[in-house]
Amino acid sequence: MKPELKYIVIEDSLKVCSGIKERIDDFPEWTCCGFAHHVSEAIKIIESTRPGLIFLDWALKGGSAYDVLSGIVNLLSYNPYIIFNTGYQSENPEIPQEIINNYKIDKYLVKPLWEKLRLNLSQYLKEAALKNEQPALCKNEIWITDILKKRHHINVQNIVCVQQHFDTPYYKVIHFSNGTSLTLKISWSQINNMLEDNSIPFFVTNSREHLVIKNYIQDYKRPFVRVSHFKSKIEVVKNKLSAFEKWMIEETGTRE
Repeated sequence: MKPELKYIVIEDSLKVCSGIKERIDDFPEWTCCGFAHHVSEAIKIIESTRPGLIFLDWALKGGSAYDVLSGIVNLLSYNPYIIFNTGYQSENPEIPQEIINNYKIDKYLVKPLWEKLRLNLSQYLKEAALKNEQPALCKNEIWITDILKKRHHINVQNIVCVQQHFDTPYYKVIHFSNGTSLTLKISWSQINNMLEDNSIPFFVTNSREHLVIKNYIQDYKRPFVRVSHFKSKIEVVKNKLSAFEKWMIEETGTRE
């Protein structure tokens, strides 16, 4: 059975959104998931509907296309056909290099779009439909952005533990097996989803402070656990001790 063909238009101009939809309406096999003008709105729709085709503008409310692309990269078994477009290439000549080198987009278009879509939209949609039929590969490598807005390419398998930032609760510090760490503005829910999507067994030792990765646990003496490449011992809170000890002897799994 062929997958349902869905698309989203992520664009700060409602006129452009409507223009793209008007042209794709000539291809009834494609269903529109909606329009998004804000980064967070775009990521929410993508996570819930997983459209096979994404029209992505550079300039968005709440950020840029980089933020949306980083979110897409981190979704397991998801490899949409992405048509990236911008009207800012002359003002930001670094955009093509960054987009093409760091993300797997399928088409890079410079605005205005309409003549390009008139000539090529049918071919773009055929290519997108074919890509939708190909299984997406599972992956452990993702892009994350730290609190200084610097992007990092990491392997989730190398995470040993995550802790809440001492001074700023909505920051989390991710520690890696090479002894380095990164501080991100990210929720615990997002961290849990990232680990689960990549089949990383973890346990939340304290809902507000720490989680540990099973593969890096070195020692456990109730109520403290030590993980490799992390100097401090981590306390398992009292109401989670029994669940943690049970999880320790299980072959795989995640626990909260």
